[in-house]
Amino acid sequence: MKISTRLSLLFVLCSTASLLLCGLLLLHASETNTIRSLQSNGTAELNMLQTSFTAVAAKSIDVNLSDTARQSLLVYLFRGYAEDSLSTSQYILKQGEDTLYNNSGYAPKALLLGRETNTAFLQGRNLLAVGTQIELLKETYQIYLIRDVTDVYEGITKLRLQFVLICLVSLGINAGLILLSTRRALRPLYTLRQAAAAMAAGDYGSRVPLSHGARRRGDEITALSLSFNHMAAAVEEHVSTVNRLAEERKMLLGALTHELKTPMTAIVGYAQSLERAKLSPQQQQDALSFLHRETRRLDRLSQKMMQLLTLTEGEAPQLAPLSARALFEEARGTLLPIAKGYGAVLSFAEQGEVFAADADLLIDVLVNLVDNAGSAGAKHIAIAARGQALFVSDDGSGMSEQILSRVTEPFFRADKSRSRKGGHVGLGLSLVNRIAQLHKAGVQIDSAPGQGTTVSLIFEENLQNPYIPPKTC
Repeated sequence: MKISTRLSLLFVLCSTASLLLCGLLLLHASETNTIRSLQSNGTAELNMLQTSFTAVAAKSIDVNLSDTARQSLLVYLFRGYAEDSLSTSQYILKQGEDTLYNNSGYAPKALLLGRETNTAFLQGRNLLAVGTQIELLKETYQIYLIRDVTDVYEGITKLRLQFVLICLVSLGINAGLILLSTRRALRPLYTLRQAAAAMAAGDYGSRVPLSHGARRRGDEITALSLSFNHMAAAVEEHVSTVNRLAEERKMLLGALTHELKTPMTAIVGYAQSLERAKLSPQQQQDALSFLHRETRRLDRLSQKMMQLLTLTEGEAPQLAPLSARALFEEARGTLLPIAKGYGAVLSFAEQGEVFAADADLLIDVLVNLVDNAGSAGAKHIAIAARGQALFVSDDGSGMSEQILSRVTEPFFRADKSRSRKGGHVGLGLSLVNRIAQLHKAGVQIDSAPGQGTTVSLIFEENLQNPYIPPKTC
């Protein structure tokens, strides 16, 4: 059973019980007051009759009359009062057990039941009986008033029926109003349930709308809705964080595959040469030095890639003064085989520039850019340093403006068929962009279809000053 139904039933039962209790008390008080009023009126009327009749009888009856004559005269006078009465009451005159006059047809003892005043139901009628005793001519008489009050009791019965009818109508109206009020009051709970269902279905942006009036009232349901909205915001933020971390893990897997390919290929090549080819001692020493250098760079690169993608804790890479000449010398052994593999000629140019940089990460930038240039069909690749900028230019196929707008997105590949053949996953320029951010540098790409590409890495010191990129090869 719904909570609104349960609350409505509870309110209806409570209101009905209170209505019935109050109504029954009022009805009982009304009936009691009506009966008391009848009895009081009957008693007052009988007292008036007693006073008047006693005075007239005392003056009209001679004490010297015989008992029979005196009694007959007394009955005659009493009959006159009884028949001339303007009320609907009937009277009885008794002396002891003898009934001297009775125009009601009822026995007073059966009605009074030992009381001075009583109402009784007899022979299908409701009767009021009032009795009193008088002293007249040194004799004791009893006078009784009998009045038919059936119409009064019928009125009470009608009043009871009207009360039942009013209770039923009030119950219906009350139930309707309570049901509407309860549903209106619990409407935020229905909205809350819908918002919770939407969240369960994956809509973490779902919220419970709250009007200004509801916020001002600040009742328990409003407080619950506000708490739900705060919880939903926290859940949405948490889910967003989890999704971001999942995307970063996905990017990490692709990035590691992408970045390990070049050094691992070189390491495998030199290892096969050492294993299968007959090399001179100097060649063997050069190969071992290359393997040692590349494995160490590979270890450093993997750690820095983890830091770069914010998937591990640790200190950020330290940026230290790095000359372009030292950078090119260290990168030459790695870049030349890549360019040779594509059949491209690689050149370096510098004029003593010095950068605040991490050598391994900048070498990784150059590896990615040279690899991209070679995959774009470049035959000449120029790496140059000038001022506070590094440039990698090629004479490859170039890119359109549409491709340039998305080229730094993770996993974006302009030519998917060519990328699959070359083992590319669309992370090269995305990683270049991330490394540039780490160096507080900007990346600018100038390219046009058929005119080659120039990628410029501009460091912070020169970001506000115009520069002229070198011409494409």
